Amino acid sequence: MGAEKEPGWDKSTARVPLTTRPVKLACLACRASKIRCDGQNPCTNCSIHRQECRYRPSRRGGARRGAAAAEELASKRAGRLVNEGRIGSHVDAPDEHGEVYDPHSQTATAVSVSLLSPSPIGSGPRQLGRALQDDSIGLPSPLSGIIEPQGLLGTGELPAGSLRAYRCDRDLMNAYYVFIHPYFPLLPPPAVPQYGDQCVKLHIRSSDANASHLPYCPTSSLGLALAAILALIPPPGDAHAAENEAVTLRRSYADLYARSALESSEDSLESSSQMDLDKGPHSTLHPNIPRRMEPVLALGLLSMYECCQRRNIAKMRIRANQALTMAMDLALHTQRSPTDSFDACRRCWWGTVFLVYQSSIITASPPLIACDDLRITTPFPEFRGCREPWPLLMNAQTILLRSCFIGRQLIREGNNDRSGLPNSLRDEIKNLDSSILELAAEADRYRCVANCQGTEADAERNLWAMSTALLHTARLTLHRVRAFPDPPIIFSEQCDFLANSAVPFFSHHVQLSPGRISEINTLFPFTVQESIRICLHSSLVVSRVFRRLPSPNPTYSDAADTEPSVSWAPQRSLGSPRSIPYMACGQLQSFYGLAMVLWRVRAASYAGNLSSVYYLLDRPSVRTEVQDADRLMEELQSGMEALRASIRADFVFEGVGMMAKECDAVYEATMMDA
Repeated sequence: MGAEKEPGWDKSTARVPLTTRPVKLACLACRASKIRCDGQNPCTNCSIHRQECRYRPSRRGGARRGAAAAEELASKRAGRLVNEGRIGSHVDAPDEHGEVYDPHSQTATAVSVSLLSPSPIGSGPRQLGRALQDDSIGLPSPLSGIIEPQGLLGTGELPAGSLRAYRCDRDLMNAYYVFIHPYFPLLPPPAVPQYGDQCVKLHIRSSDANASHLPYCPTSSLGLALAAILALIPPPGDAHAAENEAVTLRRSYADLYARSALESSEDSLESSSQMDLDKGPHSTLHPNIPRRMEPVLALGLLSMYECCQRRNIAKMRIRANQALTMAMDLALHTQRSPTDSFDACRRCWWGTVFLVYQSSIITASPPLIACDDLRITTPFPEFRGCREPWPLLMNAQTILLRSCFIGRQLIREGNNDRSGLPNSLRDEIKNLDSSILELAAEADRYRCVANCQGTEADAERNLWAMSTALLHTARLTLHRVRAFPDPPIIFSEQCDFLANSAVPFFSHHVQLSPGRISEINTLFPFTVQESIRICLHSSLVVSRVFRRLPSPNPTYSDAADTEPSVSWAPQRSLGSPRSIPYMACGQLQSFYGLAMVLWRVRAASYAGNLSSVYYLLDRPSVRTEVQDADRLMEELQSGMEALRASIRADFVFEGVGMMAKECDAVYEATMMDA
């Protein structure tokens, strides 16, 4: 039996009667919903659903002349657009709220051709990789013709979410030098003068990624990887950037770019050859980057993407090791002679090694290759500034990795083993602590100060600061188990980053046996009070580094006729991340260290027993102990707030967003009795 119809229900009120003859031109709303249109203005369906009824001639139909003719026609169209200044040129700067992409405007129609048409200097659809030819993930083939934008909001509708996009390779690369390069200079310096960020603000209704909604899509694995990271950054003026719909939208498009970049980099292996890098073709993104090196750079960026966005450290390590293997196949570790691509090669190589070490640090596992391996003859990258940060940066990573191995021994290995810890560990801890102090003093003594501006100067300053943070994270990692052997009662298990990833030295919830604690106390060359004081000082140093770390400056320009802006000035209102947060795990560890000391000092203050924390105060006495304790608690709270603010500023990366929530919970639990 059929279901009873509701009173007043009429099939004609739901859609146009089936007896209506098809019309030659359907409105955009009916075309998007795939229902029959009666051709009126407004049509019946739009009147019923109170939608805006708009018409535009269809581009479908016409002679089918084959793929070769379609490609030639598309190339002519792209060339005409270049001549007209539609693509590949320096576009006007958006207003303070960003430029909103209107799919119905003449500009939007012209730009959509550049997405679906191959570049005049492209080499065909194989450049895009298998992912770009797979209709199941929404990216069209460059030979498929013009696709009508669907899911984009019309005029007057409230946006469900907004997305950052770019019009051309040049704008995409300029965005890399704004948001990524100052914190991780993987690519050579800009080939053209830097200008203000030229993002396009897309208002999209559907959270399902579809490349036909974009004004432009990169065609190389490197461009796609860059787009994956940049798509996570909300466009300026997005007041709803933290809402679930907006986060889901950005994640959907970023994952689409990332999958396409991965498959495109894998496709490039099929055409690998032993040809000299300088003799082969170069990237369309940067003239000094060999095209065969693009997959290595793309995998490096995807490794960073897995760490910061997905918080998948296993995949981060896999991508970094893949990049390292491809780099060695290209002999990037043996580059010695200066060529046009020499700087790009050494930045690619040492950036890849940095990522390999970073994944080893988080997983407490040995790297695929050591940075002092005799096979490596490629020199460190140079900024040609006052001090070169790369040697210090790699030494800091090596030191931190050694601290992680010792932390693993103290916490995990032998915890339930009767064999105990080796006696040699005592001297190893003492020597490592001395090495950390020596390198930290060198970093402070020759602190990098560059008077020039631009993305290269910012990168030089930031890497120097990151080296200092890595060194003090290493010292904190070395002493944390001695200082705080018991799991902190003020933290929940949710506050432990990577608690389920078997990362022992970042875990605050590993319950040590009484026998192991006694063994550590006997073996460790520092007392508990000394280790607590060291953890306090190192955590405060890390908090100062990230308090001073500059935000991206999308308004900076190298143009001589513009008033120079201070490129390290914070831009809080832009909704952009503070940095590329690959060191968020170390920030969280410092945050925990400060919270533990604050909890201890406050407990002593409430108990009226401040003498028990005299070792943490500066020249304490009975007459001044209360003020000394208050001053210390204010400094601890200020340090926690700086780290919390730095982590929260990177909320656009979902892996860090979860950490930011845990920081908020810990901060509230710590401050509720203040």
